[in-house]
Amino acid sequence: MSKYSYQFKVRAVQDYLNQSHDYSVVCKKYGTSYKHSLMTWVQNVQAYGYASLDPRRSHRIYSLDYKFHVITYYRTHQLSIDKVAAKFNLNRTQVYSWYRKYKKEGIVGLKPKPKGRPRETINKCKLTKKSKIKPTKEEQYKQRIANLESKVAD
Repeated sequence: MSKYSYQFKVRAVQDYLNQSHDYSVVCKKYGTSYKHSLMTWVQNVQAYGYASLDPRRSHRIYSLDYKFHVITYYRTHQLSIDKVAAKFNLNRTQVYSWYRKYKKEGIVGLKPKPKGRPRETINKCKLTKKSKIKPTKEEQYKQRIANLESKVAD
């Protein structure tokens, strides 16, 4: 559940856009303690309209290619995570999480992980060892291309 309702967000954004107040003034008027939230709401409304303020009710599953595309866009265009998240209509923490995993593990870190508890038939010694997932040839090429593109962009 979201901390602020859809109607509350719409009123705050409309007040900011119509009155051209400072973010701090609008935050004080509506009693929000963090002006970054209001800034994000305004950016999302300007990019995607008021529907972007409606809370997402279901968990979305993103493909490896989509995650990789978002991270590549972030690395090559040198925009802030907030702007990349607004462009792709994602949560900024989701984009940052994908970026951290990509930096740490490469393209393999973006693969979906198995959900739930492991089966009990697996030997307990296998559960204690952490095996590294090896990237496929295609994934290695994609990562190599992305690394070269980011070097060219710098």
